[in-house]
Amino acid sequence: MAKRLTRTALFGAVALIIFMVENAFPPLFAFAPGAKLGLSNAVIFLAVILLGYADAFSVLIVKLTFGSIFTGQISALMYSAPAGIASFAVTALLYRFAFDRIGIPSISLFSAVVFNIVQLGIASLIAGVNLMTVLPVMLVAGVIAGLTVGLICWLTVRYLPTKILFYMR
Repeated sequence: MAKRLTRTALFGAVALIIFMVENAFPPLFAFAPGAKLGLSNAVIFLAVILLGYADAFSVLIVKLTFGSIFTGQISALMYSAPAGIASFAVTALLYRFAFDRIGIPSISLFSAVVFNIVQLGIASLIAGVNLMTVLPVMLVAGVIAGLTVGLICWLTVRYLPTKILFYMR
């Protein structure tokens, strides 16, 4: 139990640190203001692969909650939490049922696209304005971010020593 808690806490801390560092920089995509690569999502995806769904969900909740508190953007939680949970659900379902057919980068891509759609939908509801007009631009950013995160995860799993993978289970 202590080993599991320690691993989950370590993944949560790494995801939170990456999120905060990435949040300190301006957006990477000039064509999509506010869009980030979401590199901390690689930690969550790796947690799905290495730790399991329940522990990976805990890592997500830690990142969302403490990330919004530490960056002073508590109100952003109402946008990012539903989008993050929906994205996590897509990741978990595709990893469980379609991994052998589509692979890690594709799962990450679908997850990023779902995140953008849900986040824009929630923002539209809260603002009372149709923000879906920017969806095509955000989808391009989501595809780039999803493939980048997916490639990071694929390379990590591919080149991580087998001994470490065995230890993580």
